[in-house]
Amino acid sequence: MDKLQQEGYSKFLTSYFEEHQELFDQLSQGQQPDTLLITCSDSRINPALLLNAEPGELFIVRNIGNTVPHYQPNKGSTQAAIEYAINVLEVKKIVILGHSNCGACAHLYHEHVEGEPELPHVDMWLKYLEPAKNAAMLAVHADPSKNIFEMTEKHNVIISLRRLMGYPQVQERLVEDKIAIYGWWYEIGSGKIEKYNYATNNFEAVM
Repeated sequence: MDKLQQEGYSKFLTSYFEEHQELFDQLSQGQQPDTLLITCSDSRINPALLLNAEPGELFIVRNIGNTVPHYQPNKGSTQAAIEYAINVLEVKKIVILGHSNCGACAHLYHEHVEGEPELPHVDMWLKYLEPAKNAAMLAVHADPSKNIFEMTEKHNVIISLRRLMGYPQVQERLVEDKIAIYGWWYEIGSGKIEKYNYATNNFEAVM
């Protein structure tokens, strides 16, 4: 905590904050982000750093496994955040950002070993990711050269994109061409981002 306070916050206050005082004056009056970004709680994922975004540009929702649950009225913080971002903030884009070496996806293949901690809440949440595991196993069955974990991570993004279609506010804005939805997969070791191509059903390098 001393490092975060003395080296982190202190540096932010005396350098970045002072250099961007006008921006923070504006942000103190409200927010108008252009993009809702749904990503993982993983500490290695820093969306603002990855996308060179300034404060106020991204409305970020984080959960274990960057998953979008099924639409259920009046239930869940992720659902509430999606509703707020679209209906109140009127974001123009939604990005689901998955990543390599995802612990949530790997946990789907993990059998409990005696002596390891019980994770009942994690196990319950990860039921949302089970369809991604099933799709990945079929993909690897068809092509054994594919990596089962990468396939699970990517199918998790695809399935979350499809679940977004069950949100009435998303459907409405898609029909009116008022919103764009993207699925990305980020490889931590290389810095590479791949974007889901709806036409080909594949992920392709952004750059």
